[in-house]
This record gives sequence, structure tokens and C-alpha cells, in this order.
Amino acid sequence: MSQTHKRKRSIPDSPVDLTKMQLARQRLLALQDELVCVEETTEEMAQIMDHVHALQEILGTTKKLVCLQDLVNLGIERNFLVIDKTVLAERLNARSSDHIERLCAQITRIYRFVSMQVGARMILDAILLTVAEISANGDAQIPVAIFPEMRLATGDGVQITNPATNFQVWLTGNADYVVCTYTDEEENRSKPPSKFPLSRVLKGALHDVMRFSQNRIVLVEGKQPEEDNNLYNSMPEAISQAAALSEVTGSNAVRFCLSDGRNWIFSLFTKDEQGRRVCYKGKIFNIIEPRPDAEAILRHDVSQVVELVYHWLVASDDPLHDPLYTLRED
Repeated sequence: MSQTHKRKRSIPDSPVDLTKMQLARQRLLALQDELVCVEETTEEMAQIMDHVHALQEILGTTKKLVCLQDLVNLGIERNFLVIDKTVLAERLNARSSDHIERLCAQITRIYRFVSMQVGARMILDAILLTVAEISANGDAQIPVAIFPEMRLATGDGVQITNPATNFQVWLTGNADYVVCTYTDEEENRSKPPSKFPLSRVLKGALHDVMRFSQNRIVLVEGKQPEEDNNLYNSMPEAISQAAALSEVTGSNAVRFCLSDGRNWIFSLFTKDEQGRRVCYKGKIFNIIEPRPDAEAILRHDVSQVVELVYHWLVASDDPLHDPLYTLRED
């Protein structure tokens, strides 16, 4: 009989929650130092310290992030997704440049006036809003809803199990962004505004999102730029969010992106009927820092990222047989 291994890992919660947890740890350490000077019986002191250590254990373990070894233990395979540059170029040529010009101007303003410690998130916001406008107001006429810091699970979280070894991980916390298209049926327009899908989706819980989105969801995991500029170090967390979303929605494929605002990785998470999970990760697409002598390069970089985010969001093709990319085994 195989042994069951249980772990709890978290999708990152909001910065406020993490700050509170750090303060709680500091207070526990201060309490521990104070207790050293308290004159109590050995038995009483042992009981007090047991409680302190228990609290430290809770605060120290429930927020551990998913690491590469967790993915290995879960049996999640890692392969490659290769974008077809020719097909991408054809799509760019067919796309209007009006939205791109406005987005480039906005990105330039962000770099000029905003610290990039927070500016990276502002770039993500600007790009997602542009994609939403293109989808809703362009030829597709597909409405879009954006959910920053969306909670994917409550209680113990989403349980992920390796069917071969019974190794288990519970994923808890918030996804940085969940973005979805949703149905906007004409007959709903004759109903009171509170019944519109727009209201139910933007103000609803995850099950309401699923009701109208038809599982067309893209997951964007925003990360702050790292000194070594190695965005791939954040892939385990991005994959864990995609895995959690797959379990919550019942989707056998989740397209997701990992970005720090400048660099973008477009990937695909899949799960088949036998429980085999595979992540297909793409190569990095860069958006250069704006400068006067490179405006054309900035437009090209931004156009590529916007087109890929748009495709990841609205594509109706089978994710396993998409003409925009090829899935390759390691």
C-alpha cells in the first residue's frame, strides 16, 4: 500500500495578509524572549512554550509557497510550448494599431512617473484593460471580466493529488488575476439590471463566474522584477495557480501567463482523464523600456504581448491543437 503524503502550500495572498503574519511572528519572538525572564515552575514554563511553538509552527508552515519539488512530487510534467512567429505576425498585421498607440503612451507615462516596484503591476493592469477593450469592442464582441486578487479556494483549499503516489498538496490563497470572457445573451437585456450577466459576473463568486464564462479563463500571475531577471524562478507558483483553477473549474486545460510587466511567459496547463498533469511553458517575450529612439521596437513588443494575451483569453481552438503554437515533449 502506498503511503499518503500531505502538504499544504499557498498561492500568495495579498501583501496586507503577509505583513500581518510577519508582525505576528515578530510578536511571538518577542514574547518568547520575555518568557525567558519569567520565574515559573518547569511544568508551567513547558506548557507556555508548547503554545508558543505551536503558533510558530502554524504561522511558519501554512504560507509556504509551492516549489519545484512539490511539482515533481505531484507528478506534474514540464514540456515546451513554441509560438509560431509566422502565424503571430499574420495576426498582428490584421489587427488595428489604435489601441496599441494608446497603450504605448500609457506604458511610457508609467515608466516616467511611477516607481517600477509598483509600476510593473500598473503595466499588467493597462495591458489587460486594453485586451478587454479589443475583445468587447472589436470584431469578436466578446465581453471580458477581470478579477484581481481572486480567491480560488476557502477552508483547507484545493486538494491536488498525485494518482501514482497519493502525494497531496492543498493550494490556498489568491490568484493575482483571473480574466474571463462570459456569455451576454440578448434575452437577459429585458430583465432587471441585477440579472444581467455583467452584474452577476463582476460581483459574483467563483461559481457565478463559471456559470457565464464557459470556462474560458486565462490566469495571469504578476511578479515583481527580480534582480537576476529570471522569471522562470516563479513558474512553480504560476503552475500551482493554473492547477488550482483547473481543479476548481473542472477544466482539462488552462492557458496562463506569467509576467513581471516587462517579461511575459505564455504557457498551458493540462490534465487528462487518467489524471496526468502537464505544463507546457513558453519562451519569454520582452517589452523594452520606452525610449525616444526605440518607439517602433516598443510598439512591436507591446503588439506581440497584447495579441498573445488576447488569444490566450478568447481562443476557441482546442488548446492541445492550436495553430498559433506547437506543444513539444521534453
